[in-house]
Amino acid sequence: MDDLLADFVAETREMLEASEGEIIAWEADPTDTSRVDTIFRFVHTVKGNCGFFDFPRLAGLSHAAEDALADCRAGRRDPDASLVSAVLAIIDRISLMVDAIETGQPFAEEGDEALIAALGNDTQTGMDTVDAAPTAAQPPAHAPANSILGSYDNSDEAEQALKPDAALPVQRSIRLPVDLLDRVMSGVSDMVLARNDLGHRLRQAGTQPTINGPFERLTTILSDVRDAITRMRMQRIETVFAALPRLVRDLSAELGKQVMIDLEGGDVELDREMVEMVRDPLTHIIRNAIDHGMETPSDRLRKGKREIGLLSIAARQSGNTISIVVNDDGRGLDEEKIAAKAVSTKLVTSAQLANMSRESILQLIFEPGFSTADEVSNVSGRGVGLDVVRDNLQKVGGSIKVSSQPDVGTLFTLQIPLTLSIIAGLTVEVKDQRFAIPQSYIEEIIHSSAKALDFNRVGETALVTFRGQRVACLMLSEVLGLDTDDIAEGEHTMVLLRLASGDLFAIAVDNIHTHGDLVVKPLAPAVMRSGYYAGSTLLDDGQPILLLDVTNIASEYGLVSDARTRVLQTPENAAAEADKDIQRAMLFTDFDNRRCAVRLELVKRIETAPASAIDLSGAKPRAVIDHMILPVIGLPNGQIPLEKIRLLRLSDGDCELLYAVREIDDAVELTAALRPAQDDPLIEAITLVDEKTVSLIDGHELFSRFGEPPEVTAKPLCRLPGSEWARTILGPLVTSAGYEIADNASVPRDDGSEVCIMLEEEYEAAEALEMPLAGPVIRLRNLPQATPGTETIYRYDRDALVNALQTARIQGGKR
Repeated sequence: MDDLLADFVAETREMLEASEGEIIAWEADPTDTSRVDTIFRFVHTVKGNCGFFDFPRLAGLSHAAEDALADCRAGRRDPDASLVSAVLAIIDRISLMVDAIETGQPFAEEGDEALIAALGNDTQTGMDTVDAAPTAAQPPAHAPANSILGSYDNSDEAEQALKPDAALPVQRSIRLPVDLLDRVMSGVSDMVLARNDLGHRLRQAGTQPTINGPFERLTTILSDVRDAITRMRMQRIETVFAALPRLVRDLSAELGKQVMIDLEGGDVELDREMVEMVRDPLTHIIRNAIDHGMETPSDRLRKGKREIGLLSIAARQSGNTISIVVNDDGRGLDEEKIAAKAVSTKLVTSAQLANMSRESILQLIFEPGFSTADEVSNVSGRGVGLDVVRDNLQKVGGSIKVSSQPDVGTLFTLQIPLTLSIIAGLTVEVKDQRFAIPQSYIEEIIHSSAKALDFNRVGETALVTFRGQRVACLMLSEVLGLDTDDIAEGEHTMVLLRLASGDLFAIAVDNIHTHGDLVVKPLAPAVMRSGYYAGSTLLDDGQPILLLDVTNIASEYGLVSDARTRVLQTPENAAAEADKDIQRAMLFTDFDNRRCAVRLELVKRIETAPASAIDLSGAKPRAVIDHMILPVIGLPNGQIPLEKIRLLRLSDGDCELLYAVREIDDAVELTAALRPAQDDPLIEAITLVDEKTVSLIDGHELFSRFGEPPEVTAKPLCRLPGSEWARTILGPLVTSAGYEIADNASVPRDDGSEVCIMLEEEYEAAEALEMPLAGPVIRLRNLPQATPGTETIYRYDRDALVNALQTARIQGGKR
């Protein structure tokens, strides 16, 4: 608590220095509302901070000044010289009290009532009292710091009593410009990176005794200097968290509520300047959550909640950003009440309100002067708080947003940027590029081929099931817009990440490299605005890499829940819900226009293929997917009416098949009764979905008739023209179609799995010379218009080229 008290004293003194100039300027121009707003926020902050340390006299003085200033802000009172003098006297009194608190000296009680009375409307009384105020000074020795046992009659004795006792040493400190600390810390960070690069080169050069010894000493010294410099700027956020349980306890007791606080991430470090900036916003949010959000115990029991409310605060560090999530399980924000209050206070008009979304209405709570409290109290109702929170965060480039659900709770997310930080991180690789992930988000790392993890894709969504929990999975190559991975699905390494909000998801990467401390520096604003990166750093070998912004990536893909429903179910309801067997199925329309469904556990993923890729020449239709020959069912009679066809890839664990469908609807829950079907052996039952009949496919009968073990095909070979265009333009297209590009040393295959792509003039020359050609030939022309009587493809007709390659691969697989 000593550190917190010292921080309180330093913060109050700093605001005192700033407020004195504001008060003088306000006296010169009483109509300047920005001045009175600044002074009002100061005394409001002092009053709130007093709740941490039980200083009722400070709270009483600041509360009285706050009342008077609130009247001025609301236009109920015109500021005059007597009011300014009275406020200045209270500021002086607070300054003396802060000095006494720091030195541990007692302070006289007399004079507080007179100062408070001076804020009234009686000008003469107020001025007389103000003039007398400085003479009310200190109590005698041995009195408690916050009590009064006596007073002195003259200012000399008061000044003498204010001097600190020689036996009570005061810790001295100096303030340095933040820019100077930034320069020092940036220089040390660069030295660490240079040391890492030098160490990497020494390891490559081998053992050198004459250099290794001095290098190790340099490493030790540099590590000590780095730690010291870091401590100059960095401080654990637990210094803020330490005071929150007392605040929650006292405030909930005062309001007749029961609230439990859950703190996580106290070891997250941030700049000392940011620690001070975070303290006030958190205080405002917590007070609002308990006063406005939390219900009384009887109301919570009536709603089926636990009697004790839960207020959770979690901090995470991601590169140059601190994320603090404050979540309560109270009544949530009342959208209608917020809207009505906004209209009544003329923040918005009724016409504007009609066009606002729910999210926009909720953001009105950050507007200046907004409050839904019916009465002004020590806790709320003055219309100050969340607007200050937003303004303070925006001053340093941060942000705050709120989301809420009725009777579920409210979630505030604070994003606080840092100028420079050193964090623990994990280096991952995707498509031969390396990226870093903050280690604070990492829950677990597991290879997707492990038996404990089940990976599958439903439509465009990839899901993993790990230890009974099904979570969304993002392919990092797709997120960052890189080329399609060469690694087959199911062979990636999964990094399970947990956000500060408690949400869990996975990111699939190609490889995992090292983990360790990363010196993170900010990127250019244009790069930061992409939302995918939180900073940059250098590896030991000097290679620059980007740090992923985990929170923004999850938000971009809708993986962050608005609020967690942790308390709505009673134990009996939760048990009943666990016992309930919810059947999920994939809903689709077949080529006979029937609405059908197949159980979701049979769906491995959904494929899209050109109609020409399906081979209809054999006894059974087949298609090649991921170098596997699979049977196809569900096709219409005759020609396929679509250029591209959707295929449900079904698997029972041993066998697979492709089910052709006209249209895929969505994954649904089968909640209606299942009535057995008698007329079609492939239909297990008939049920209702959205009041329409659906035929549920019998998976057992389906695989007994059509299921086959996948037949793996060798990767076919393709020979390209010997030109730069073929290597740079045609080569990637052929590779993405599943072919291996042949080089000059490749031996021609005689199994029909080789394709040759030739330009039209090359083909004509080879035909004239009667040169043998291995496998089928795809002929390319240079002009969009084809010569009549020739079977050629325009060299830039991508779809035609891909169809021709897939057709050749199917035919080659049959051979």
